[in-house]
Amino acid sequence: MHYAIFYNPTAGRGNNEDTAKKIATKLKAAGHTSEPLTAPNPKKAVEKICQAVTEYDGLISIGGDGTLNLVATAFLQAKKTIPLGIIPGGTINNFAKRWQIPHDLDAAVNLILDQHLKQVGIGACQDRQKAIVSSLTFGSLADISNQVRQSEKRKFGLLIYPLKGIKQISQKASYKVQVQTEDFNEKIKVWIFLLTTTHLVGGIDYVPSSPHAFHVSILHNMRLGKLFQLLFFVLTGNLRQKKAHTLTYLKPKKIKLTPLEKKQIYSRIDGDKGPALPLTIEFLDGFLPIYAKKTQDDTSSK
Repeated sequence: MHYAIFYNPTAGRGNNEDTAKKIATKLKAAGHTSEPLTAPNPKKAVEKICQAVTEYDGLISIGGDGTLNLVATAFLQAKKTIPLGIIPGGTINNFAKRWQIPHDLDAAVNLILDQHLKQVGIGACQDRQKAIVSSLTFGSLADISNQVRQSEKRKFGLLIYPLKGIKQISQKASYKVQVQTEDFNEKIKVWIFLLTTTHLVGGIDYVPSSPHAFHVSILHNMRLGKLFQLLFFVLTGNLRQKKAHTLTYLKPKKIKLTPLEKKQIYSRIDGDKGPALPLTIEFLDGFLPIYAKKTQDDTSSK
């Protein structure tokens, strides 16, 4: 096998280049060849990976959900996939955690060398030009992480997030959006919209697994009287209370989001700024071939 090893040399702790060299050494010892693959910016990265799918037998990605998004986006645009090995190394590793990719480098490489592929689902938007590997969010509360300074984290710890959330509610900063799925069509005032491809958010198992559809959680029509529900969500990510009027949980395969106001509503995809609404998002079941652990489900399906 001839692999491309994709990484951002300036991301994480800045040691991705060393990690790539260690991976290359382990691959060589197992009889495989490899070459490093880097780019100066996300656009160039997607272009290079699009080209790589025709030149390599597989690709190994070092990083978190944002790095994986570049890979999956390139696969979408190239309309072709190759086996993907994942080396978790980012700030957000929801996708790797969901598919039990070990954080230990030796264990992660050994998983690649085992050569067991699993076809897993991801999301796509913008006419399949942009991937959603782990999550898409929008709403005023989705921007809380951007507002929190490192000094505030050190001073207040995790408490800073619900404090920022309370401030947002006091400002009544909601977005009126029409949400349409196969069995849901409502015009609602959204405080936060959270779409995930897996049942994990920040490592938290927040809903039962549904591997063939999205998990969509919406906090909407918020009032100060519903503050405890907000705090519960901010601290746990759990929106399973279907009976609560401010909480809605859906499992769609396709969803359309249409803004009902003039101001632009931008999404965040896999931790980075994404496109503005309107958006049509679809679940691509089994699109991505990843090296992963063999499970009981794999054995029983044969």
